[in-house]
Formats: sequence, structure tokens, C-alpha cells
Amino acid sequence: MSATQDGPQVQVQRDSRVSSPGYGRLIAPAVIAVIIVILILQNTKEDWRFHFFFWWFSLPAALMLILLLVVGFLIGLVASALLRRRRRQQLKRKAAAY
Repeated sequence: MSATQDGPQVQVQRDSRVSSPGYGRLIAPAVIAVIIVILILQNTKEDWRFHFFFWWFSLPAALMLILLLVVGFLIGLVASALLRRRRRQQLKRKAAAY
């Protein structure tokens, strides 16, 4: 008998895909951000006049776009927090039922 014994041969196959650290998730928001910046920069000289209930406002278009983006972002944060809270409550109810 030899000092080394040959056991079953195991062949390790590596995944040929390159693992990325998640840069694909950043492409779409980056493109959207660039488009928004271009839109704001192209509308710096115009004034927008609008009516809200019984008030009239006149703001530069760039400022109005930024204001709308901030308000939309805040609404998204609140909606996300409410959905997470509802989901957590549902999971607690399911855990309590078992």
C-alpha cells in the first residue's frame, strides 16, 4: 500500500460570473439624477406662476422643480415608513398566533 490514498475525486467548479458590489442598482438613480439636474439647469431663467387654493405664487422654475422633488422625496419616505410599520405589525400578529 502507498502512503497516500486516492479518495473520490471532487472537482470544484467556479462561477464564471463576475460578482459586482451592487453598482447595477446605482445606474438608474444616477441617470435620473443627471436628467433632473439638466432639467433644472435648463429652466433657471423662467418663472412659473401658479395658483394654490386662493394664493398666487411666482417662483423660478428651477426652485419650483427642487421644491417639488423635495416634497415628493418626503412623501416617499413617509409612505415607506408607514408600509414598514404595517408589515412589522403583521409579522408580530403572525408570530403571536403561533
